[in-house]
Amino acid sequence: MSRNRAFYSVVQYCPDRFRAEAVNIGLVLYCEEPRFLRARIVDNHRRLRRVFGVSGRTLATIRLSERNLLHRINEGGDDIATLDDLKAFVATRANDLRLIEPRLAMVADIESDFARLFAQLVEEQSSAMLADESPAEVLPPRLGEVFYRLQQSQKIWKPGTITVPVYNRKLEIPYAYRNGLVNLVKPHVFPANRRAETQAATLTVNGQLIQKHPIDGQRHTLIVVSTQENAAQAKEIDEHVAPLFKDLGVRLIRPYDADAFAHEVEASAH
Repeated sequence: MSRNRAFYSVVQYCPDRFRAEAVNIGLVLYCEEPRFLRARIVDNHRRLRRVFGVSGRTLATIRLSERNLLHRINEGGDDIATLDDLKAFVATRANDLRLIEPRLAMVADIESDFARLFAQLVEEQSSAMLADESPAEVLPPRLGEVFYRLQQSQKIWKPGTITVPVYNRKLEIPYAYRNGLVNLVKPHVFPANRRAETQAATLTVNGQLIQKHPIDGQRHTLIVVSTQENAAQAKEIDEHVAPLFKDLGVRLIRPYDADAFAHEVEASAH
């Protein structure tokens, strides 16, 4: 299935810009082709009550701001026709509801990927459930910006489904670039339990086979990008995932490595 570039912006409640403490409460997703622009807000505010203790008038004000944002995007968003328009809109938000800088995501089925992104970035669901549902390919901000720019110059492309040599299983690859060999970049969300180790084992076996056996006469390598890590996920990856990748010689990019990896790709892709 072909994938299209989309951009998402998380809606956050941030009552004190100086402290910069925030809770994710919604999501805006924009896709230029096919045209798609939608906002969604959480149905309840348990996290706001738990984190900031909001209630009464404060909560009523938040809900009014949410309704205004939903109306502005879902019913009055015709003037947001380009990514620059979305960025300009994001920059105008001045109340306690803020939108983060738009970030790149590759989507196949816009409706279902919007739901997955909302679950992944906003709702309180387990990371294991998210990983099982093959979330949309969301990249860290700097990496997403570089990949988007390099796609415009055709230095990065979308391979789609490849067949892993020997194993003969299908593997979805949303990004690839060439720097002497073909680098296949696969974003992944590892769950915060031992199933992460099972997923890592499959990915590293795939990576070894891809490295060992040319595909269409060309040498390839697999690079897995861990796109989301809370404390529990990071602990699981540190203890059971990263050692496996290192020992088997398959590259794993962690969120704290993403900016350096973006610089590397930008400098070497041709």
